[in-house]
Amino acid sequence: MKTSFDSDLRLCDTPSPRNRVTHADLQFVPPLSEFFGCEVTHRRGKVLKLTPEGASLAELVRPLLRGLEDFHSECRNERTVFNIAAGDSLIHWLVIPRLGGLLKTLPDVRFSISSLRTNEIVRQIFDGRVDFGLIRKNAVTPGLKSIPLGTLSYVAVVPTQLASRKPVPKLSEVFKEYPLAMQNTDGQFAKQLRDIAISEDVSFRPGLGCESFPQTLAAVRSGRFAAIIPELAVKELPAGTVHKIIGEPLRHLKREVVLVWSPRVIKVRIHAAKVVAAMQAALRFS
Repeated sequence: MKTSFDSDLRLCDTPSPRNRVTHADLQFVPPLSEFFGCEVTHRRGKVLKLTPEGASLAELVRPLLRGLEDFHSECRNERTVFNIAAGDSLIHWLVIPRLGGLLKTLPDVRFSISSLRTNEIVRQIFDGRVDFGLIRKNAVTPGLKSIPLGTLSYVAVVPTQLASRKPVPKLSEVFKEYPLAMQNTDGQFAKQLRDIAISEDVSFRPGLGCESFPQTLAAVRSGRFAAIIPELAVKELPAGTVHKIIGEPLRHLKREVVLVWSPRVIKVRIHAAKVVAAMQAALRFS
């Protein structure tokens, strides 16, 4: 069952983060605007962009269209697709390693993964482009459902080839004596790390700025850089290749991680409720 109106609504399901509409979509604009009695797009150069009314329509329609796609998949005996969004570190060291177990629990489901920053995860959950997200507990906004998954702790690591002739370095020595690789795209994390350096009475001068924690871990693997990384990532390093330092000040970096979703997902998407339950069990960590 697919009407021309169904096709027109797909205009609003564009995957572009800026809600851009391509030339191929122009044929659908007049029916939508005429039906609703308002303009759903406006022109910006050669590209159409959704108006506030069009963006509101897209937010309403996306979950409904996903529900129809789920029904279509069920009728064709195909797997239902759910999207999980998280930051790079959680995707690399929590989500991907445990997805295999989830697929055994949910044989009728498959997953896609998006690496996004926290504010973008929240925004895309609200507008229906992301089904589930892993974010900090203090970033949960009204209108979202959430369940706790665990607390993300951080440790300092120093390659043994940098500190081979010394006992395990103190936290203050990590900041003072070794080239430090630092994830610098998370403003809150960077500020907290600077505050810790000040509390240890040392200057904070990272030797390498990285866009993500996986890049930071690669720097540590090179044997040339120390770093402050999520404890989940330490298992990726070969045994005996780094000193791990758990200093009291690093407790300030701890973050409670939660699984979040929109209540609409449960209402309109087949299998969504059991996916939430399975993800809660599979993605818990301490």
